[in-house]
Amino acid sequence: MIKLKRIDRVIATAFFAVLLCSVSLAQQGWARLQTLKTGGAASGINSVFYDGDDIWVVGAKGLIARSHDDGQSFQEINQGIDGGLNDVCIRKDRICIVGDAGTIIRSTDRGRSFVKILRAGRPGPTGAQLDLYSAQFIDDDNVIIVGDHGLILASNDGGASWREQSAGLDVQLFHLSFRGEKGWVIGTGGTILHTDNGGRNWYPQRSGVSEDLNRVFMITDKIGLISGDNGTLLRTENAGATWERLPLNVPEPLFGMSFIDNKTGWVVGYKGRIIRTFDGGRSWVEQSSNTAEDLFAVSFHKNRGYAIGRDGLVMRYYEKR
Repeated sequence: MIKLKRIDRVIATAFFAVLLCSVSLAQQGWARLQTLKTGGAASGINSVFYDGDDIWVVGAKGLIARSHDDGQSFQEINQGIDGGLNDVCIRKDRICIVGDAGTIIRSTDRGRSFVKILRAGRPGPTGAQLDLYSAQFIDDDNVIIVGDHGLILASNDGGASWREQSAGLDVQLFHLSFRGEKGWVIGTGGTILHTDNGGRNWYPQRSGVSEDLNRVFMITDKIGLISGDNGTLLRTENAGATWERLPLNVPEPLFGMSFIDNKTGWVVGYKGRIIRTFDGGRSWVEQSSNTAEDLFAVSFHKNRGYAIGRDGLVMRYYEKR
């Protein structure tokens, strides 16, 4: 998910093509893998999900694509959607994709077929359906979605039906992270919301910052991180009772975040910024990304990861272990 209100999206056409770069799959470090092209124009990619087997990306003009071969090629899955798709989450065979104008797409067979659920949730002040930015499975049946104007949607049947939860705030909610019944949602103006009961009740946590917050990831039930604009990176060791801003010398907005265990993780951001931690987010070191393009999202599994960026950029990371 990228903040579509503030990041220009590239318009894509129906024809899907891939430009491969000559990157060896054994090459260590970060390297540009390829650029996704649709109809001769760079695709707008908003989110990436990688589980060690498949790579999924979603983006502008209803883009859904999957790779079975470590990103060497992608196959488009056309669902006839023209609007932007902002996030994809997967749990076992279940897939949930969310996007603009209340769009929800779900699959129960690992993407062999999809069902579209349009106009989910309440309309906004202008009467149009609200944009949805992020989704996460809590377990096999429970899914949470967040979006514009404080919208939080919950499903207890794997996404077949939805009900609204009350956030009590009229802000853009960009991302969420759940561990069991405990969840955290972040958004504009330093907003952090927390629930202890699966979203039945939400209450604010004090972030100590006014910047927009873009991603949240809870490493454990107590330890978590939040990335945001102006190089903001917040960390908690007490489930969000207090959040500390880490002293990074980073001016660019930070976005995607991915961890492979309780200690090792990555954060990506604008101008090719990639930082890495080996101690659960206490300290960070910069990695060479070999690009100056803005990076929006990252997803890791074991020693391999993929980051996506502006103008269809797909980056790959690999290290021997």
